[in-house]
Amino acid sequence: MTKLLLILLGVIGGFLFLVLVVLKVVVRVAAKLGKSAPCPPGLNWILDNPYRRQYAPLILERVGISPGERVLELGTGPGLFSVRAARLLEPEGQLVSVDIQPEMIAAVEKNVREAALTNVKTHVAGAYELPLDSESVDRAFLITVLAEIPDQNRALKELRRVIKSGGILSITEEFPDPDYPFAFETIRRVEPNGFKLESRLGNFWLYTLNFKKV
Repeated sequence: MTKLLLILLGVIGGFLFLVLVVLKVVVRVAAKLGKSAPCPPGLNWILDNPYRRQYAPLILERVGISPGERVLELGTGPGLFSVRAARLLEPEGQLVSVDIQPEMIAAVEKNVREAALTNVKTHVAGAYELPLDSESVDRAFLITVLAEIPDQNRALKELRRVIKSGGILSITEEFPDPDYPFAFETIRRVEPNGFKLESRLGNFWLYTLNFKKV
């Protein structure tokens, strides 16, 4: 029994090492070659699972959404955060959910309908050409998304365009994500594109960085 347990622990440990270390190396190499890509719809169960649902409210608290704001959610995935964010914006605020994959937006729209929300606008679009007017949102947030964008500088310039003067760009990263960048890497990437770090929340495992447009 003890031997079996040790074998099982070894298998689990090996799997975790593969996911948390080796896979990250592979993803970083692919990113250097311009091969970054969003999580495919077939893996939605990874993005929306009971574990992530538990700390979703904490992430949105760190993002700092306030009632009445107009907020952009870029890279919605299946919409784990969309319904919660939209409720935080009620009664006068609006959530604009954007994802490059139609299947993801379809999942968001389904969740929004089931929640009977009327303050969510969805778009199938990429990060380089956001379907928004200049300086039209108070806040934008990306959760485990920025590192998946091949040309991050181009995306950040587009985000700066649509965020109001003095508005907030919030970036959240989770260590289990294969695309995970260290906080200092994210800061080094974002600040040269017209933003200044305002607050750093969380820890190595799960952090949120809030930047102000300058």
